[in-house]
Amino acid sequence: MKVTDEELVGIIKGQADPMQSSETALLISRYSRVIRIKAAKLHTIDTDPEDLCQEGYLALFEAVRAFDVSKGTFSPFAGKCIENRMKNAVLKGRGRLEKDEDFDVTLIPDEGSAAEELVITKENDSEIVKMLLTHLTEKEYNALRLYIDGYSYKKIAEIMDITPKSADNALSRARKKLRELLL
Repeated sequence: MKVTDEELVGIIKGQADPMQSSETALLISRYSRVIRIKAAKLHTIDTDPEDLCQEGYLALFEAVRAFDVSKGTFSPFAGKCIENRMKNAVLKGRGRLEKDEDFDVTLIPDEGSAAEELVITKENDSEIVKMLLTHLTEKEYNALRLYIDGYSYKKIAEIMDITPKSADNALSRARKKLRELLL
């Protein structure tokens, strides 16, 4: 059963340690491509695309904290928060912003202006799975899927009937391949 972004955000907000949850990992995987695309579009000589990606992930976490379901859907809100934070980082790199407080995550975007991000986000799930299945071995894919679902290395090894070291190696190879694909 597919969980909506709004449901994920609700679950994440109710967790004691959301940074360690499989729901947070799932939300990150859904928005990774959007963040990379925006970083590629916005980077300048003064800003590194990886720095912009970091800003994008921080904005995603702040969007989760600030999101109010009564004011719309999460995807356009998150997309606009990510874009605003990245634009502010570009301006800060050029010396036009003095401090991080100039970023306001609470601005609710116009949903019509974020239609592209909404479409990209909804397509992410199937595209990511296709990309993973194409570039990762079955062992790497299964280890990554279990890790994203929140399992420890030991539990992944147990489920896959391999050693914890083998699970660690499979995850390391999967991360390396993903980094190469996403850059």
